[in-house]
Formats: sequence, structure tokens, C-alpha cells
Amino acid sequence: MELPGYWYKYGFYIEPRFLDSALPRKFTEYYTLDDTVVPPMHPKRDYGLKADIKKTIDSIVRYLWKQYGYKSDYGKKVKRDSYQINSPYDFNTIFQDYIDVVNRKERGFGSRKDQLEPLLDDLLNNFPEDDFPELFDLYLEWDDTVRLILDCTSSEKQYGLIVDLRDKFWDVFSNCVRIIHHQNIPDEKSIIDEWERKYEQSIPAFYHELEDLREEILSDNYEFSNKNEDTVKKLLKCAYENHKGEAHG
Repeated sequence: MELPGYWYKYGFYIEPRFLDSALPRKFTEYYTLDDTVVPPMHPKRDYGLKADIKKTIDSIVRYLWKQYGYKSDYGKKVKRDSYQINSPYDFNTIFQDYIDVVNRKERGFGSRKDQLEPLLDDLLNNFPEDDFPELFDLYLEWDDTVRLILDCTSSEKQYGLIVDLRDKFWDVFSNCVRIIHHQNIPDEKSIIDEWERKYEQSIPAFYHELEDLREEILSDNYEFSNKNEDTVKKLLKCAYENHKGEAHG
């Protein structure tokens, strides 16, 4: 079976509508009862699979069960291993760590800034600029805004702002990743066209939201002109390019 799916927010994702196109019987023939997925009543079939293919499937099922079956936090273990093996970019894997750290309301001994800045630096070093040049300026704006929040807002406000920006940026980034990293999508052209429209519309909307938030934070903390902000953006871009050059030097 040529599995249809795409890389999205939390890993490789398969939509039921795509799976229907690849299975002998539709996946959506299954239905839910409370929290249980119940299959329709069909006789057991082997679908004409060759013996060596069935043997391979059985061995993989046994391996996966041995690795994850009935283990605590098995979902997190599966996700971590999947990212290590399959993630299209290191940026995606690092961002999962960023998501986890942002989710911690209790910060322990370090400040939120101390915990997040190393991850922001790591993300900065690994942003896939060559594949997504149209997203680069938005990413820098997002990065700078998050750092501004860590520097200039109270700890009470930081959590809500950072969670909101994290989720919105990850939504935009995931929308662009799936345009490149997908496989066996039925009616591919119309689906990809739909994804591209959604992605292109999301960039200016989020960019304006970031600018408005930056202006609000800066106005609360500094006397800051538009000219100064343009200078800061240029310096930020230069710093990123120098930082990236040193990392690859």
C-alpha cells in the first residue's frame, strides 16, 4: 500500500479521507463508540498479500510492540523516535523541545528566559532558509518578538503571549512544510493548490500581528521610532547571517 500523508504539526499525518483512497475498504467505515474505534463486520481477509510481505509486516508489529507496548508515556517515546528518524528538518525536532519547555508553567530554578533562549538560538541556527526563503523575514520577526517578550514583559504576561506566538508560528511553518514533504496524496494538484493558498494568506496576517504586538510592548517600555525599529530589524538579520556563518565555519 502506498501510504498517503504529509509532515505536519506533530509528525507524519494521515487524513482519513486520504486513507480511504488507499485501502480496499474505506477507513471511515469504522465508527466510534465512546472512546473506542469499532470496525465494521467483515470477514477476516489477507488481501492477497505475498508471504514475504506478511512476514515483514508481522515482524514490524512485534518490534513495535516490544519497543512501546504498555510502556508509560509510550506516545512521547514513539513521537521522539519518529522525529529522530523521519523529521524533514532539524528545526522541526528542536521546535518540539521548544513546545515542551514553553508548556511548563513551573520554571524550576531558572527563569523562562534562561530556559528558552538556548532553544531560540538553536532554532536560529537550524531554520531551513534555503527551502523557505519567503518565510525567513517572518521567522526573524517571530524570534525577535519572543525575545522581546522575555526581556520586557512581566512573568505573569509572558506565558500567555509566548504560547500564543508559538502556536501561531508553528501553524504557519507546518503549512509550508507539508507543501514539500508529502507522499501519495490523491488529487494532488488541487490539494496542494489549497495548501499553498492557505499558506500564502497566513504570512501577511501573522506578520502584521507580530508588528502590532512589538509596537505595543515597545511603547510600554521605550520611546521608540519607526526608524529605530527598521535599524533593529537590519541588525537582527545581519546577526543571524553572521551567527549562521560561524556555526557552519
